[in-house]
Amino acid sequence: MKDFNPDNYCFVCGQANPIGLKLTFEYNNETDEMISQIKFAQHFQGWENVLHGGIISTVLDEVMVKAAAQKGIKCVTAELNVRFKKPAIMDQEFTLKGKITEIRRRLISAEASLIASDNISVASASGKFVQVG
Repeated sequence: MKDFNPDNYCFVCGQANPIGLKLTFEYNNETDEMISQIKFAQHFQGWENVLHGGIISTVLDEVMVKAAAQKGIKCVTAELNVRFKKPAIMDQEFTLKGKITEIRRRLISAEASLIASDNISVASASGKFVQVG
């Protein structure tokens, strides 16, 4: 475990995880962002027809880590700040975006957003990540 190697079982992106989200990510060279499209299953809701905030926090964290990985940086979360702007209503596709904002030695800063199908941001995050390996 000390090497933090992927084993395809990550809850967010692991394709081998039978209960995971199985998200795939693409890098946009023009915007320097990691992007994913997501439609969440009903069992990820909190209140009726509203996506659970813990799941929102999880995918925001993951897209920032993936943005770092795109730059060849393997890192773990040191700090995560999430701002919930409006309820994320289920039964729609969301766009997840993340990008690196600063790299200072082993400390990486990033930001992310979860955008509803009406192009309104429902949540945003900033994070600090520590490079490992």
